[in-house]
Amino acid sequence: MRHQTADQLPPKLEAVLVRLCKKAPAPLNITKAVKLPYLVDVLACQVLGREITEGHHETWEHGVVTSEAWHYLRSCPTASSLSVHPVPFSEEIRVEASEASSADDFLTDDERRIVDFAAEEYSLLQAGELGLMTKRMNPGVSAWGRNHRASVGPDAFERMSPDYLEMAEMVDGVSLAQLPREGELIRSPEDAVA
Repeated sequence: MRHQTADQLPPKLEAVLVRLCKKAPAPLNITKAVKLPYLVDVLACQVLGREITEGHHETWEHGVVTSEAWHYLRSCPTASSLSVHPVPFSEEIRVEASEASSADDFLTDDERRIVDFAAEEYSLLQAGELGLMTKRMNPGVSAWGRNHRASVGPDAFERMSPDYLEMAEMVDGVSLAQLPREGELIRSPEDAVA
């Protein structure tokens, strides 16, 4: 069942956000906080065979976003385990977990390890890089911003690899003018740089 209200998060998603905030080496901004749960679920599907956040990961204009997290954090209730704070002289909004909040009651040991890995491995990426990464993990999306469901399966996991991301970055830099005009027909952008 889809979680409809912006004043409450699914318990697992709230626990994941709290743990991400506490385990990230640097403070999370709102963009990272709404993208990292997607990476948590991609990792969880590979390791545990199931998602853990109870969130809906959608293909928004600037990458994959966990929609419940976005709506909740945009109107973050004051009596919450999470809070948002504008950064002075900046457009950035930071997300913080309250000292008293804990994710331990809602996450298993394995789930905590996955969240911790995502926090350590991906939270230091710039928000734009994180958005681009989530787009590269979903190459089948023809039009971003239509809020379709993002892939969390094995293909998305494989596209998290540094080798794939490097190849995808190279593909992004190839134009039709750079491709050979004669020779074998190229059927996919990946073939152009292989």
